Amino acid sequence: MKKILLITGIGIASTLQLTYAQKGINNELPERLFLQGKEMFLDNNFVGAQNTLTEFKRLSKDKNAELEADYMIAAASYFTGKGNAVDVLREYLDTYPESYHRNDICFYIGSSYFNEKDWSKALYWFEQADVAYLATKEQEDYTFRSAFANLQEGKRSVAANQFELLARNSNKYYEPATYYKAYIDFQKGKYDNALATFERLKNSPEYKEQSLFFITQGLFLKNNLNEAINAGHNYLNTYPNNKNSAEIYRILGNAYYRQGNINESISNYEQYLASESKPFAEDMLQLGIAYTQTGDYQNAIKALQFAASTENKLGQTAYMLLGQNYLKVNDNANALMAFDAASRVQFDPSVSEVALYNYAMLVHKTSLSVFDQSITVLQRFLNEYPNSKYVNEINNQLAATLLSTKNYQAALTVIDKMRNPGRQIIETKQTILFQLGAQDFIDGNYDQAIQRFNASINLGNYDVKSKNESYFWRGETYYRENNYPAAVKDYQTYLSVCNASDDNYSNALYNLGYTYFNMKQYSNALNSFKQYASQERNRQLMTYSDAWNRIGDIYLFNRNFIEAENAYSQASINNPQSAEYADFQKAFVLGLQHNYNGKIAALDVMMRKYPDSQYYDDAMYEKSRALIMLNRETDAIPILTRILNDYPNSNVATQAGVQLGQSYYNSNNPQKAIEAYKQVVQNHKNSEEARIAIQSLEGIYRDINDIGSYASFANSLGNGIIITASRQDSLSYLAAENIYMKGHASEAANAMNKYLQAYPQGQFAGDAHYYIGAIAYNKKDYETALQAFNNTINSGNSKNLNKALALVGEIQLSKGNNQAAYNAYKEMMRTAASADDKSTAQLGMLKVANSLNKDVEVITVATALLSQGKTSPEVVSEARLYRAKAYLNTGETNKAIDDLQKAASDTRSVYGAEAQYLLAKTYLKNGNYDKAEQQVLGLMKQGTPHAYWMAQSIIVLSDTYLAKGDKFQAKQYLESLKANYTGNEADITTMINDRLTQLNK
Repeated sequence: MKKILLITGIGIASTLQLTYAQKGINNELPERLFLQGKEMFLDNNFVGAQNTLTEFKRLSKDKNAELEADYMIAAASYFTGKGNAVDVLREYLDTYPESYHRNDICFYIGSSYFNEKDWSKALYWFEQADVAYLATKEQEDYTFRSAFANLQEGKRSVAANQFELLARNSNKYYEPATYYKAYIDFQKGKYDNALATFERLKNSPEYKEQSLFFITQGLFLKNNLNEAINAGHNYLNTYPNNKNSAEIYRILGNAYYRQGNINESISNYEQYLASESKPFAEDMLQLGIAYTQTGDYQNAIKALQFAASTENKLGQTAYMLLGQNYLKVNDNANALMAFDAASRVQFDPSVSEVALYNYAMLVHKTSLSVFDQSITVLQRFLNEYPNSKYVNEINNQLAATLLSTKNYQAALTVIDKMRNPGRQIIETKQTILFQLGAQDFIDGNYDQAIQRFNASINLGNYDVKSKNESYFWRGETYYRENNYPAAVKDYQTYLSVCNASDDNYSNALYNLGYTYFNMKQYSNALNSFKQYASQERNRQLMTYSDAWNRIGDIYLFNRNFIEAENAYSQASINNPQSAEYADFQKAFVLGLQHNYNGKIAALDVMMRKYPDSQYYDDAMYEKSRALIMLNRETDAIPILTRILNDYPNSNVATQAGVQLGQSYYNSNNPQKAIEAYKQVVQNHKNSEEARIAIQSLEGIYRDINDIGSYASFANSLGNGIIITASRQDSLSYLAAENIYMKGHASEAANAMNKYLQAYPQGQFAGDAHYYIGAIAYNKKDYETALQAFNNTINSGNSKNLNKALALVGEIQLSKGNNQAAYNAYKEMMRTAASADDKSTAQLGMLKVANSLNKDVEVITVATALLSQGKTSPEVVSEARLYRAKAYLNTGETNKAIDDLQKAASDTRSVYGAEAQYLLAKTYLKNGNYDKAEQQVLGLMKQGTPHAYWMAQSIIVLSDTYLAKGDKFQAKQYLESLKANYTGNEADITTMINDRLTQLNK
């Protein structure tokens, strides 16, 4: 058999030789190229091999040799590290799927992915290769690479077996395989096995550093603290600035802490923190405790902030300790936030209970109940921990808190749910009812305010002060509703039960005077104003000078000119802001005393001192009258003409027109007189002055014997409305008005409509339309009311014109018809005769201008409104807030801040609360972070019933902390706001969530 094989072999060789001989010279070159290329490949000259074998393929027709050449070309692309090696290798497999080189090719593809650290693809291709068919050297590479890739993919058991196989059988990979096997043992918690190996490897130059590192970690994890400390110091001495140094410092800090060596623990933890921006929470909790034990509360706070969270028990404990450390540095606001956070989670119920207890007690102690939790947190504690050892203390605290809370409605709800409230609670209830009434009064809810004050008074004498104050403020409320008799009764009751030293005693006298004044009970008003003037100690107050002006008015009404003049002098002396009215009235009094030259001189002085006075047109008119009384008609005519030219819409313009006509007539200028009278009729049709002008015209035309011209003019007026007034018209209207005054609204509306049907152009048509509108307005039928009020305005002669204009402005503003609202208020400003009407018009114009962002106009109108003498505090706050916003928009920040600071003084008002927020926001925008922070913290302590602006302010506080680089505080306040805010405004929710998303990145 062997012979046969041998012969066969010789025969084949002979055949090959024969065949080769037959090829000829042209076939010799490809074979030589193939052999050269293969030799280069085996010599690792992969570039030369690729080039030579490529040339071979171009010339060769030997398919078997080409297959081998393609393999070597593909393999060379791997060995040369070409970027497209994987593509070339995979193309080879696609072309020769059955090639006996398949195992090598799959190994090369897996190794290429291994080099790219694409572990999953590397493992896939390694699995496609049968390691048994690889060369011995490649088998070692295959096993190590597969083991390492498995380790990276988390397949630690597979990797461990492969590394162990290499450690036993491979010289090349002994050390790395041993190291990684120890590493896997370490990860699996087999510390004894791992440490034994690392002890051997610590003498290896390549693995010494990592071995010492794992030895330190292993000893620490085995709780061999002394050995771990020694190993750690050894590591740091050998590798002082290594990337693992921070972890070694952490281990040392932790080990020293567990040994009770607080100072060494702090020292090493500080080194850890110096190079680690995201330290472990457990270590920071320990560092925080260590700092606390040494009395370093500020650093304790910084450490605990890293650990505090609401996601686990450790974080809850850190929040609890954080709150305690905040208390140590008197940072009550942040202590509240920390205790609140710790109480909101239940990982450790005992911590939750103590945290909630601390939170509740601190709320009462500091009055920092941001969203009025002062009551609800106590209730929450009693509900969650009914058997707590703190229950009695919390119950006592609840009673005390009800006395001090600013969330009066919540407090009242709590009391009303009590079955048997004691005297202290009823006393508290009386106080709360009064406070609720005061808040309703501030908010303009007068009917609700009266109900609250009634309830407080009806409880009797549990809290006498609250009862007495309820009388005063109920009187104030009745006054605002024009119910003067009821207001008088309450003011008198208040004055009878209070002492002169009580806060509102002098205010009650002043307000009582005004109530009598409005009722035209001038004798009573005089007594009240004089009592007020003698009682008031602060003579710089506007009310003091205003009272003297009213005293002067009453003396003037009673024609006691000397006393009137003295009163006006008192007003002028004590407050310059009241002087223009007082000086005008003094001049007027001189005229009444027939001292016309003195009157003229006084008016001239007054007009020079106050060129922008609201009484300037009145002063000119009074001067013209004084000149006429001195028979200086020709001197009066230019003044009257100026009034008509410069102040055509003044309330004295019609009188000036009539007087001008009379003066021209007296000066023997009948044509000029006719022109003046006609102007009055044409411009002020249906006014009383127009009637006088018509009558005067009749006399002039009769004097100049031109009755025809008079008749033509009179007929052009239409319907003879002005010339004749029906007595039946008057009686019909007065009957309808009488029904209205009795409070029979529906009957009054019917009567007014019947009057208008009978006298659509009657002289009282404007008033009838007004009452119809007022009845509809009270029924919230605003469309009917609006139409009726507009009819009143168009009539031109209604005594209720200004009331109609005010209500039209209010309705149009509520409907968003800003321009129509503005026009109504502007017209009211033009026609207003009283200071109250002017203030109402100015406030309306201010609101519209603010909504239209007309900043210059807002500033102008607000300034004019604030210059008025008797303006309510809430109107002053509103005007200052609007003006501050306009100043901010126009870049006048200092002026804005001044207004905001004044408006922010009363946080019970919505304007005050918003002003607080805007102040903080302005400080933040200008980079005054400390001021912004203190502004919000001050608001939190002061409190406000307007939760929306409190929430906005806390968001500003969070932004402030973020701007200061304190992300923890920024996040903490947002999380507390999210947990405690009960409002549902979309903008607040969005701002909180957006900011938390950014902070959590």
